[in-house]
Amino acid sequence: MKLYTRLLNFLKPYTSPLASGLFCTLIVTLCTLCVAPLVGTLFKAIETQDFKLLNWGALAIVGLLFIKGFFQYGQTYWNTYISQRVITDLRKKCFSHLQDLSLDFYAHWHSGELISRIMNDISTLQGVLIGSFTVIIPQAILIIGLIGYLFFLNWKLTLMTLIGLPLILQALRVFGKKIGEISERIQQKAADLTSLLQETIAGARVVKSFTMEKEEIKKFSHEAENAFEVSMRATQVQATQSPVIALLQTSAVIIIAWFGGAEVIRGGLTVPQLISFITALAVMTDPALALSNAYTSAHGAMASAKRIFEILDAPVKIQDAPFAKELPTLKGEVEFKNVFFAYGDKDIAALKNVSLKVKPGEVIALVGRTGAGKSTFINLLPRFYEISNGNILVDGYNIKTVTIRSLRKQIGIVPQESMLFSGSLKENIAYGKPNATQAEIEDAAKLANIHNFITGLPDGYETKSGERGVRLSGGERQRIAIARAILRDPRILILDEATSSLDSETEQLIQEALERLMQSRTTFIIAHRLSTVEHANRIVVLDKGEITEIGSHDELMAHDGIYKKLYSIQFGIEDNA
Repeated sequence: MKLYTRLLNFLKPYTSPLASGLFCTLIVTLCTLCVAPLVGTLFKAIETQDFKLLNWGALAIVGLLFIKGFFQYGQTYWNTYISQRVITDLRKKCFSHLQDLSLDFYAHWHSGELISRIMNDISTLQGVLIGSFTVIIPQAILIIGLIGYLFFLNWKLTLMTLIGLPLILQALRVFGKKIGEISERIQQKAADLTSLLQETIAGARVVKSFTMEKEEIKKFSHEAENAFEVSMRATQVQATQSPVIALLQTSAVIIIAWFGGAEVIRGGLTVPQLISFITALAVMTDPALALSNAYTSAHGAMASAKRIFEILDAPVKIQDAPFAKELPTLKGEVEFKNVFFAYGDKDIAALKNVSLKVKPGEVIALVGRTGAGKSTFINLLPRFYEISNGNILVDGYNIKTVTIRSLRKQIGIVPQESMLFSGSLKENIAYGKPNATQAEIEDAAKLANIHNFITGLPDGYETKSGERGVRLSGGERQRIAIARAILRDPRILILDEATSSLDSETEQLIQEALERLMQSRTTFIIAHRLSTVEHANRIVVLDKGEITEIGSHDELMAHDGIYKKLYSIQFGIEDNA
């Protein structure tokens, strides 16, 4: 019931269209209700040989059908409008909520699963919402009206008719519960298929490199067959439901016809009245079947609603404090004060009591073995994750006391694996500054040594990068990412192996550009290739989440430590090569 209530809350902004749709639905239902007595009138005219009544009765039915058709158009339009608006709002709300969630959320959810829930599950809800207005509401009103008319004709027969109602309702409940259980499995199978499809398409190069096409086909076929089997189980239940409900209803009509005939023989009911009664029962059969199917579908849709609200209910762990202020233009001082951080298991800290003060314009290199905490360190600065204990300050401001947007706008990040969007190269460079001029974009591209490459393309800066930048080489994608960071003009710069995807010649050119860029900015560099950090002001060595060494390259090489060991191993390997 709670899920239904939450879905109904999405209807509140659309009271006027809802009222219009309900009005049209009411008129359509009333027109349908009038059919049974008008049919009885026709038979009465035939029985009494009243041609005038016969003519007027026939004209009334035709006129009624015309009015019904007119308002049926309004019913369909407004009901579909409302359902489409609710579905659109729901998708927008889900997408907006996803933007507010921290990286910790995405570490536990597969992208294919999220896509499936936002697209497939919400599409399932769309059908139910349309059915709620075009089926459930009008058919329910129609059945109530028909039952009232039946009581008017003969209350004894009507009570006899309603005796079988609990049996029908119990059958509906059983079928609905079963469909609800299977529907949740169907949606999960659809999510699994979407995840597998998304993974395989994104990893097409890896699949082909390892000649795993046949294995991937087998895997997808297996998942598709599982989804097919679950869907067929649902079909079996639905296929069983319709004839069972129809049998119960038809049996009731036959029994009523028999008792009604007996009433006519005894003189308690006229033939036209019996015909009207049976006509009303026949008219009621279709809405009853429609309601049973809609009830079943609603149970299935609640499984989708549950999956959607699981996303909407995911807590926003990182958000602005109520008193958060806009961060002014920074000078670039950064300080970590006794910072602790753990990802999932609170007993296993990724960073332990880390303290480091960085002056404006200083270049800090973070070095250490894999898993030492380097990426964790830089991910805490823009508040991608929330620290467990301690404080992080920028220019003396605690990052928890300023707005996230104003903080991140002054931090530029060039990741190890550059992510490009499917728009133009111009749009990708200007991603962090959409209002940038063409001249600013070109200047940034020149600094990143990508301008000549772009202007050499047939469409220049309007060239489409393809999904995830698939049309560009790794080095070209990296230079676009560097240009994007340069254009943002951040006060704090984070370079996560920013030159790792470049060849030696291009790397040298980019390194020179980055050195010019870093002159007036506080810069953090993560590098596994230690030759790229020799000129850093300070090198910070992390090991098992703790800072074990700090100093310049020469200082750290002057004594035996982790840095000297890593440096010696790396260059020893290079010498042996």
